Amino acid sequence: MLRLQGLTKSYGERRVLDDVTFDVAPGRLTGFVGGNGAGKTTTMRIVLGVLGGDAGTVTLDGATVTSADRRRFGYMPEERGLYPKMKVLEHIVYLARLHGFGKADAESRARALLEDLGLGERLGDNIETLSLGNQQRAQIAAALVHDPDVLILDEPFSGLDP
Repeated sequence: MLRLQGLTKSYGERRVLDDVTFDVAPGRLTGFVGGNGAGKTTTMRIVLGVLGGDAGTVTLDGATVTSADRRRFGYMPEERGLYPKMKVLEHIVYLARLHGFGKADAESRARALLEDLGLGERLGDNIETLSLGNQQRAQIAAALVHDPDVLILDEPFSGLDP
């Protein structure tokens, strides 16, 4: 179980998180909503270790989340983090390799995932030539290619075709 307890974060005098607490049970899809500036992305960044909180804890299965644990997380940021000049398959293979997969396994995983996401015909296309919806599908593949235990999606449906 992923547990966020008492997360607090301020920027100067402005408190952007105030005692954020919730649990995410294994196998459960959990979403949280709020207006712009409500602290959703800040919360996700603290969970991922990209940003430090002022107070509170993030635990996974009862233990404080470590950098090793975070390697088991998949993350899809709100803003696309893809290299626009890279080809779709090449990009996802590259990310799988960064997660420690050998070349053949990385390519096999990337191909299968991209096929499942409807990008099979676009494997050789540059990311920048894809529609916004297809770029979002490629971003989802990037978050899933290493088969994460925890998946964190920030605005996952933004630009995604129905």
